[in-house]
Parts: sequence; C-alpha cells; structure tokens
Amino acid sequence: MDDDDIKIKFVNIKSENVFLIETYFKGFEKLPRRDWERGLEYIVGQMENDHVVTKGDFEIDPQTNEITVISKERGISFGVSANTDKTSSTRFQLANPFGKGGLVGFEFSAGLYKNNNGSVSYTDRFGNTLSLLKSSQDPVIKDRNFKIDETTLSYSFQKNSNKFSIFAGDSTVSVLNKNKNKEHLANTGLAFKTGISHIYSSNLRSKSINRLFKIQNELAFPILSSCSFFKSNITYSLDFPLYEQLKFRGDFITGGIFNFSKDSMIPISERFFNGRHYNFEGFVDSSLTEKGRSPYLGSSFFFTFRTALLHKIKDNASVMAYHCIGNTVLPLDSNETTFKSTALKLFSTNSIRSSIGLGISVDMGSADIECSLVKPLFFNSQDELNNFAFGINIKI
Repeated sequence: MDDDDIKIKFVNIKSENVFLIETYFKGFEKLPRRDWERGLEYIVGQMENDHVVTKGDFEIDPQTNEITVISKERGISFGVSANTDKTSSTRFQLANPFGKGGLVGFEFSAGLYKNNNGSVSYTDRFGNTLSLLKSSQDPVIKDRNFKIDETTLSYSFQKNSNKFSIFAGDSTVSVLNKNKNKEHLANTGLAFKTGISHIYSSNLRSKSINRLFKIQNELAFPILSSCSFFKSNITYSLDFPLYEQLKFRGDFITGGIFNFSKDSMIPISERFFNGRHYNFEGFVDSSLTEKGRSPYLGSSFFFTFRTALLHKIKDNASVMAYHCIGNTVLPLDSNETTFKSTALKLFSTNSIRSSIGLGISVDMGSADIECSLVKPLFFNSQDELNNFAFGINIKI
C-alpha cells in the first residue's frame, strides 16, 4: 500500500502496524473514495470479531484523507454473575494479548452442590481454542456421596455448525464419610482418557416454528484411555403455535455409552446423571436406577420424551401442562451385557416411567423458569417420587 496515497493511523491497538495493514487493509487502496466508509465498517467489524479491537471505530480526515482506526476500550473485562440455577461465576478476559488478535480467558464457577470449576483458555482470531479445565464435584446430597475431581486439556476448532475437539485428561472418584459399601468402592479410583469429540448443532427459527437439533459424540481411544468407549448424546426440540396464545413444545433427549473394554467399567465421571444431562419431573434423580443402588451411580443409556402445551397469560408468563416418559439403564457387567439386551431394558414397557404436570413457565430471556405440580403415573417400586418440580428450560 502506498502511504503517500492513503495514510492509516491506529490508536489504542496493541498490534504492529505491518500486521494490521497486511491482514485487514490489503487491497484497500483499490477502493474508490466514495466506498471507503462502507469498506472501513466491514474491516472494523472483522477486527472486532478477531478481538484485535474492542468497540472499534474509525475517522476519515476530509482534508488529508488520513484514516484513523480506534479501539475505544482496552480489551480487558471482569465480571461476576449469579444464575437462576444457584450457580455463580467470576470471569476475566483479555483481548489481543499477543498482538495477533484472540482472547485469553480465566473463569471460576461455583455450583449448588459444591461443584467448583476453573478454566484458563486461549482462543485465536480463527476461533481455535486451547483450554485447561479443572473441576471438583462434592455434592452435599446425603445419598450421592461421591467426590469427583477432573482435569482436562483440550484443543478445539469450529467449522460452521461443527465443533471438533482433541482432549486428554484424568479423573479421580472417591467416597465420603468413610463409606465401606463394596459396590460404591468398586466405582472409585483413577481413570484417564485421550480422545476426540464432535458437536453439531442446528437452530432454525421462524415466525411459525422453532427447532433445535444437537448431537454430541465422544470417542475415548484404546490404550490411551483406561476405558475405551463411544458416547453419544442427542437433543431435539420443537415448538410451534397451535391457536392464538396456545403453543406446543416437544423435547426428546437420548444418550448412550458403548463400552469397548470388556475388562473395565465405564468410569462414573463419564456416565449420564440427572440434572447434568436431563430432567425428569416427578422423580428424585438419585433414585432413577434399575437396581435401586444408593448412591445413584448414573446411567449408561437413557431417554426422555416430554410434550407440553403452553398458554400465554402475560407477556413473559404462561400456564403449562406436560407429559413425560423416559427410562435409564446402567449395565455394569460388560461381559454379560449386549447392546440388544440393554435396548430391550431401556424401552421395556415394564420399566418405563411417566408423569404428568401442571404449572407455570416464566420467560427469563435465554431460558424459561418452570414450577409445577407433578403426578407420577408409572414408576418402579424403588423410585423416590416428587410431587413438585422446579426447573430451567433452555429456549430454542
């Protein structure tokens, strides 16, 4: 670019001028003067997306035609938030840390059941992320007395609606309160894994219909993992208006873990747990297990199907009626369990649970808060029932 024809100045941007000009202004000199503003709007927007500038702006001197690109903020943010699910998080972010765009982030969150998560990550201007996550779960619920500590290092990149990750980590599971139960102790110990994961999500919104489809797959490699497995989790949600203020919503969620290691169990830190993966109104989550184990040992296969009718009574509130069916299975002995036998147990009419409920749903922006009275219809003898439900439903 000929600096005699076009002069560009950068203010409050922590990058070399050569990098900025070669990356964002290459070919800009070919634009006619009347298109400069439109071109600069696009360039500054791209610089914001790449975290090179924060709240970017530009000025054009009409006398000299000198262009000034400005970052109005220094790119440092700090925040503390409290969420409706009784979790809190503290977040610190630094934009453009090395002069090439990108974002460095530090985050710590604390949950309702003494769940603590800390992470540090770096995302470059192309959206590739390197992160280190440390989590500790120490629930206070009396019948779920496992302590789970996990550390994971991952590298992820995104292409359109697909997110791919390569990860390596370990987890330690222990019991509290001097628990001597043999079955509980058999689920403790150290586990490690190395593998890949893929997430695909599609969100379709229109005036008449909203649809969300998401599939998450994870593969733990043999030899590099204490238990080689393939885990898949699928979510499909759909809502559409029926008549004036009346709306229908359906949610189907299912997941399965396929164990390739006949000599080892699926680590408890990898299993599905209610509250973390799905909700089932009318049942105490710690009791949903095929053999009534206590504490709840999670599940390796599950499904829930929920249909609901919502009638708006205010701008942000609706009354709702819903019906849920679902089931969970946890086959621990891999030598005697096949996929066919597990599927038969999961969808067996003798073990499927169901419930109906009536309540109110309040729109809180990105999610709906739901309170309802519930009546379990079909359940197993060892299930613990609940006639009141409180939950958070992510909006489509």
